[in-house]
Amino acid sequence: MNAIDFYYDGQYLSDYGFIICTFDGAYGVDAISAGSTLSFNKVAEYDGKQYVLTSTKYNECITTTFDICKDSELYDDLEITNDEFRDLMRWLNRREFLKFQVYDEDHDADTCYYEASFNIEKLKISEKVYGLRLTMETNRPFAYGQEQETKLVFPDANTTKILNDMSDEIGVTFPAMKITCQASGNLSIHNDLFDCTMTIKNCTSGEIITVNNNAQIITSTNENHKIYNDFNYEFFKFGNTFTERQNHITVTLPCIIELKYSPIIKDVP
Repeated sequence: MNAIDFYYDGQYLSDYGFIICTFDGAYGVDAISAGSTLSFNKVAEYDGKQYVLTSTKYNECITTTFDICKDSELYDDLEITNDEFRDLMRWLNRREFLKFQVYDEDHDADTCYYEASFNIEKLKISEKVYGLRLTMETNRPFAYGQEQETKLVFPDANTTKILNDMSDEIGVTFPAMKITCQASGNLSIHNDLFDCTMTIKNCTSGEIITVNNNAQIITSTNENHKIYNDFNYEFFKFGNTFTERQNHITVTLPCIIELKYSPIIKDVP
């Protein structure tokens, strides 16, 4: 992707009259950290003739470096003033990780987005600042795809729907959920791929149950439903194995389940 613009925390680089560029003038192949680097912890057996894997972990978050400068189509003088530099520092050099996504010349967004912050260096020519070098630091070893919204409609009890997981990471995802109950009774949501069941007892027809999996909070529109007493505290999850991406979801009550999640993408800007 030929990126010339980016989005960061509600604003675009082009809002400041700047574009992504390069100052070294060199063409060739650059080695860029792709993140997702794993450390393998092993224990020796048989006098060091074999090693047993005990655990793995991601060893680093995604980082990358790129340059920005003023857009020559907007400015005659391309020198970056001190006020312009300070405005960009205030926007980009933050003590928190915020949504970052790059755009091409047609302003089409990249597939991935990141949670990032930046360190910034001045690029000088004849003691005048004409560019800035941004080193992007992220809080994760991978990127995310755009948020997905999926609706599963179960018209009858004991019906099954298939949910495909397209994440690049083998494992599970805990989505945000909105469950609209269409009958009264005990609701169980079973995922055959991981043999896990989320159960909520004493549901009523028309009740809407909201699940925030990240914060592990579950709420109901029925004020009389003591939902924390009726929940088995096994939050719904789906995912994939190396050989299987299909999750067969079965429910015990007719309902509508709406899911929101962002798939993991192992790529860099």
